[in-house]
Amino acid sequence: MLKVGDMDWSRRMLAALGRLAEPYVMYFQEDYWLTQTVDTTRVEEYVALMDTRDLNYIRLVALPHPDRDFPGDTRLGVIAADAPYRTSLQLSIWRREVLRELLVPGETPWEFELEGTRRSRDYGPTFLSVKRFNGNDHFWGMHYVCTAVNAGRWARAAKEYARDEGLAIDFGHLPAETLWHEFKRSGRTGAFVGRWAHRLRMLVVDPMDFARQAYARACRARSKGTAP
Repeated sequence: MLKVGDMDWSRRMLAALGRLAEPYVMYFQEDYWLTQTVDTTRVEEYVALMDTRDLNYIRLVALPHPDRDFPGDTRLGVIAADAPYRTSLQLSIWRREVLRELLVPGETPWEFELEGTRRSRDYGPTFLSVKRFNGNDHFWGMHYVCTAVNAGRWARAAKEYARDEGLAIDFGHLPAETLWHEFKRSGRTGAFVGRWAHRLRMLVVDPMDFARQAYARACRARSKGTAP
C-alpha cells in the first residue's frame, strides 16, 4: 500500500503513480467488488497486447460499449475519439505514463471522466474496451459490482452482494438507487439516455466543443450512410 497523504483525488493519483516503476497499472476502486474468479491469463494477454500494439487503455467492462472492432483481438473494440467517458474510471488497464499525463491536479474523478476524455483525443485510437457477449458486459473482462455506490446511492447489486457474501454493512447512511437510476446506466437504451445526457451537459458547459463533436459525428455518419 502506498501512503500519499491527504490531498485531492488527482494529486493522490499523481503521487502514487510517480512512485511506481511498472509500465502498466490496473485502476481499481474500493467499491468494485469482484463476483467471479479473475481470469489472470486473459488479463496478461491484454497487457501483452498493449505492449505490442502501443495501446494506452483497455476497459475491462463494456460500459459504455466500444464503437468499432479492433483488428488485433475480436474480444476488444476501439473507443471513438469523440465518445463520452472515453477515460471512464471503471476497472481498466492503463499505460501508467499516459494516465499521469491525462491527470490534472484538483480534478475529481467525475471531472476527470469528462475533461480527461477530451484530453485523450490527442492519443488517437489507442483506447479500447472489451465487447459485450450474449448480453454480458463483463464476459471478456472482469466480473464485479461496478460500482457499489453510484452518485451517492447504494447500488442494488451491492446489497445483493453483501447478502450473498454474509457481509455486515450499514446501508442506512446513504439512500438506495431507484430503478430509474439503475436503468440509466444499464443496457443499450440506458447507455443511449446517458450518452444524450452527457451531450446536453456538454452543450451547456462548452457549446463550441459540443458543436465540434456533433459535426464529427455527422461526418462519420454520412461516410457510413447512417444517422448520427
